[in-house]
This record gives sequence, C-alpha cells and structure tokens, in this order.
Amino acid sequence: MIHPTPRLRFAPSPTGPLHLGGARTALYNWAAARAMGGKFLLRIEDTDQARSSDASLQIILAGLRWLGIDWDEGPERGGAYGPYFQMQRLDLYRSAAERLVAAGHAYPCYCTPEEIEAGRKELEAQKAGFVGYNGRCRHLGAAERAAFEAAGRRPNLRFRMPEARVLRVVDLIRGEVEVNTKELDDWVMLRPDGVPLYNFACVVDDIGMQITHVVRGEEHFLNGIKQRLLFEALGAECPQYAHIPLILNKEGKKLSKRDADTNMLDYRDKGFPPEAVFNYIALLGWGFSGDRDLFTREEMVAAFRIENIGKSGSKFDEEKLRWMCGEYLRRMGADELLERARPWLGTAVPEAVFAGHRGWLRNALACYQERVALFGEFGGKLGWLFGELPVLDAAAQQNLAKDPACKAWLAGYADLLAASNLAPSYPADRAAADAAVSLPSKKDAPPPAGCPWDTPAQIEAATRAFTERIGVKFGSFVHPVRAALTGTDKGPGLFDVVFLLGKDACVRRLRAAAR
Repeated sequence: MIHPTPRLRFAPSPTGPLHLGGARTALYNWAAARAMGGKFLLRIEDTDQARSSDASLQIILAGLRWLGIDWDEGPERGGAYGPYFQMQRLDLYRSAAERLVAAGHAYPCYCTPEEIEAGRKELEAQKAGFVGYNGRCRHLGAAERAAFEAAGRRPNLRFRMPEARVLRVVDLIRGEVEVNTKELDDWVMLRPDGVPLYNFACVVDDIGMQITHVVRGEEHFLNGIKQRLLFEALGAECPQYAHIPLILNKEGKKLSKRDADTNMLDYRDKGFPPEAVFNYIALLGWGFSGDRDLFTREEMVAAFRIENIGKSGSKFDEEKLRWMCGEYLRRMGADELLERARPWLGTAVPEAVFAGHRGWLRNALACYQERVALFGEFGGKLGWLFGELPVLDAAAQQNLAKDPACKAWLAGYADLLAASNLAPSYPADRAAADAAVSLPSKKDAPPPAGCPWDTPAQIEAATRAFTERIGVKFGSFVHPVRAALTGTDKGPGLFDVVFLLGKDACVRRLRAAAR
C-alpha cells in the first residue's frame, strides 16, 4: 500500500557536481513535497564505484544547501527508511532479486559482451523492428546453465519483460501514453558481483523508502516503463511519475557545458545571489504568475503543482538570470548588501576599511547597487577608491586631452576643494554624514541646508557655482574631472565620487592630472 503521506526524493550519483538539470529536478521534488505537506528525501546512488567519490558528494550537498534545498531524510540527517546510500543496501537488492528469479520474472544471463553484440548485429541484418538483447539465455535449461557455470561464466541477472504487452500509463506531465513492451529488451538488473543497475536499485529503493511521487527528466521515461513492470512483479504499487522536459540552449538544443556554467558551485563562487538562481531555475519549465517572475520560496511552495510543469523544453537564458540577480541585489538593504558582498571584496578593499569605515563602504557599494548583477562584480568596481593615483584607461586619457584648458580647470577645482571643509577621507564615517547621506545622490533633490560640502548634493551645488565663475560648460567640466579622479569614464555620479574619495585624495589626484 502506498504511503499516506507524500514522499518524494532526489537521487544523485556522486560522480560529479550538482549541475543545472539536477538542481531543477531537486528543486521541483522539494517544492512538491513542501506543497503537499510531505517529506523530501535525498538518496545517493553510488553504485558506480569507479567514478563515485566523497568529494563529489560534498559538492552536491553544498550545492543543495547553497540553493536552500533542505532534505528531511538522507545523508547527515538519517531517517527511518535508510540506509540512504545504495552501496549500503546490497542485501536488500539480493533479496529482491531472489524473489524475482523464484517467481520467473528474472533469469541469469551468461552471454559475453561479444555474444550480445553479435546478437544485436544479427537482428539488424534481419531488419527486425527491434534491435537489442536477443534473449539468448531467456529459456536456458538447468543443464545449459550448469555448463556455463562449469566453464567459469558468472551471470548477470536480467528482468524478463512481458512479450508484446501494451501498457497505457499516465504521466503527471505527459498525460496518458501507450507503450508496447516489444520495443524493450530484457534488461540487466544485477551484476555478478551483486551490484545493482539503475532501474533495479531505483525500484527496490523506492519501495523500501515508500516513495509516492517521482519527478525526473524526460530521458527516464522509458526507464519508467521498465520500472512500472518491476513494481508489478514485486507486488508493489508504482509511484506517480512526472517526466520533465529538457533544459535547452538558445538554439533549442540540449544544454551543455559549452552553453553555460552547469555546476551550481560555479554560480556560488562567481557571486550569484542564491535566491535569484533558485527563482530562475524554478521558472525553467514552471510558471509562477502571469504578471511577475520574482517570488520567494514560500510563495513558490504555496503555488507549486507538479501538473503545472510545462510539456516543452525551456531555454536557459543567462542574460535573464543576470537581470534577475540584479533585481534581488537592488532589494537588499545597505548592511545586508555589505555583509553578503564581503567575500568578493577581500582583494579590492583593505581589511582596515571593514573595521573602521563601514558606513563609508556601505555608501561605496550603494553607488553600484543599480549597476551590477552579482556580488562578485563589486570588487572590480571599487579599485579606484584606493591607492595614491588611479590608473588611467584609454577613455580617461582621451577625456583629459580633449581641451587644453582642462588642466587649469582641474588645478582650480583642486584649490577649491583644498580650501573647503570637505572631509579629509572616508567622510561617511562621521556620525552626521552617516545619518544624513544615502548614496547615490539624487540629482533632482535640492541641496540640504548646512555645511556646503557635507553631501553629494551640496558638493554638486558648489561645483556648479565654480564652473559658472570660471565660464566653463558643466558637461565639458565633468568628464576630465571624473577621468582624473577615477581613471575611467564610467562609474558612480561625479559628486558621489568626490564625497567618497574625500578632500585629500581628490586634491592629490586633480593636481597630478593637472601636471
């Protein structure tokens, strides 16, 4: 009897990292279990001992944790239906295999790989409608089996498929599908060493763990037919299957490593916000709402239904993923943004700045919050804030060379700043500035009352007055000043730049450029 509580599982092989397709499968099973008030299990299919490793397992677990996909039973948690590693369940597979042989649903196959291949070629030559294992050992007598045993042949165990049986199966996504068993051969269940193959171990585990629903990739659809027959042979009820379509590249072909990062930890290490990646992956085949794409985990769980997953493949679009990441970054408060971006700032920002100038650093990040999509992009944006002089790129050099008079403007502006009461450095660490300033500055906001150099808006007002006095168009003035201060023609608003650098650095850089 099927378990009264929904039980779903994700069953990766620890032979590599958690990739994009696996993450989506895990996410959909997790969401379905949470939506139905059931349990989500993690089961490790480690029967490929040559390629399985603990290192790969830890990478998979780290990828799931990073995405926020937690499991109720499995590695590190245990549970009443374990063990949750297939290599610890060999006795269970052996027992199930003995039952199947005794009932006539399985038989030993002594064929060598060469004999199996010769049988396939013979079927091809006969232009048979089916090409696969030719069933050579299907009807062996006791004497023939004994002869093979005496010759030292160790058999695989094959499942005896019903001959030409029409199955009408219902898939939660595909609907009703008809399959004839004559299209499928007798498949290997168990190797001579007692290690099971996928279809056999999967069914024995799903029975033992009382799985009620299975959500997995469409490449397993025919495996699902084999597994339904095995459930039947073992006298167990089959879970409800849902086979989800492939993730595609922009050309509509199966996504590969050439098209995108597929390892979840690559996204983590580059500074993608995990909640944005979770959100985006959820939409690769399922829709939350017609009027918005951004939602929380809680909102997804409330809305998720397996039956609402689409039937056609979804195209992976990294531009949309990055857009979504940027949207999540822009929703973060200053303190959260600083803490979460900090791992990517280590080489760009001196440690002393974190300790003594957090308010100033929050303002520096705020200048880029509308301009970046990933935590990992902040470090490369902040280099101009540190060091004696910036390194001038080609655009900055061009802006400084446009007008011969700009050297005089730069020198005059340096003198103006030197005589001002602009904070010497890291001005946002003064209590008044911390309370009054929220970068980036708003150009349409009037300068607040008080000291004329306390905020970016006040710096702008004083600077505009200066350009009027010397008779220079404001637009012509801004570009060389930005080049002198930052070394580039891109970045935050100029007066945010002046505010963040402070008097000493601005004067030093302007005078160096004027020279």
